[in-house]
Amino acid sequence: MLSVRHGAQAVEFYQEAFGADVLFRLDGGDGGVVAQLSVNGAVFWLADESPEHLNFSPETLGGGTVRLVMVVEDPDAAFDRAVRAGAVTVTPVADQPYHWRVGRIVDPFGHHWEIGKPLAQDS
Repeated sequence: MLSVRHGAQAVEFYQEAFGADVLFRLDGGDGGVVAQLSVNGAVFWLADESPEHLNFSPETLGGGTVRLVMVVEDPDAAFDRAVRAGAVTVTPVADQPYHWRVGRIVDPFGHHWEIGKPLAQDS
């Protein structure tokens, strides 16, 4: 589960940036959100941070502790879509010596995503 500030905005960002579908969403009276999203069948959750439960966003912590890896058929197109939606490029998409085509972004909520796919290796 990703902890974020401004959960409703995060849901909108992931829909625009990754084409996420909302599978479940609970809006709290305080404006907080808990949502289950799916990107091409990969399911993840997000929720507004709740310090009282020791759930802090990267914004509160001054950085994140994980990187998420999204494997897609067309890393360049998916990467560009995320950047157009407001993500910031950390590392552009490129072929890597470890046989992946991958790039890294940070979303507006402080979460880092590597977007890529394995490359076919010569036998």
